[in-house]
Amino acid sequence: MFKIAIILGSTRSQANGRALFNHLKLIIDQLPTHSTIHYQFLDLANYQLPFFDEPEPPMANPHRELPANQQQWLTDMASADGYIILTPEYNHAMPAGLKNAFDFLAFEGARKPAKIISYSDNMRGGQFGAAALVPVLQRLGMVVLPKPTPIGNVPQTLQSNGHFIDNAPLSKRYDHALHQALTEITYYTTVLTTTPFPTN
Repeated sequence: MFKIAIILGSTRSQANGRALFNHLKLIIDQLPTHSTIHYQFLDLANYQLPFFDEPEPPMANPHRELPANQQQWLTDMASADGYIILTPEYNHAMPAGLKNAFDFLAFEGARKPAKIISYSDNMRGGQFGAAALVPVLQRLGMVVLPKPTPIGNVPQTLQSNGHFIDNAPLSKRYDHALHQALTEITYYTTVLTTTPFPTN
């Protein structure tokens, strides 16, 4: 069984992305591959990561010894075969908490596929947050899938528990887009895990 980590990229307690995060929890059982893929939901706030302050870059320090919460983040990322990353847009970039979490990584995500789902409280759907995240993931060696999935007007579309608001005008459009995103990451995770790129 393959594992896909779904990461909530905001640590704000009132993050709009939490409704989107909860929505994905509701729909994964509708996927035809749900019996062969394990989806692990990673809430960055639960790791309580401090600002990165190690004496050496993680990629140059293979013998790091970290506190349990920081090591758990690395372990969860290393154990996943693919990723969905939910990111809002803060001043035309990703949140500091999300960037900081990725700064802790070394090679845990190398050659693994990553799908970006950006979101916002307006129709732009957090597109600049997604664009700023791409080079960070590429630096970590991830295979970033093309065309991030933007989800706009989250407060007008989703309830906090993840269910669509009745008669929300964009619910059908976003329902289709999110199913497509899950199908896409499932496909690429399966392909890249069963036929990995040769390292020699």
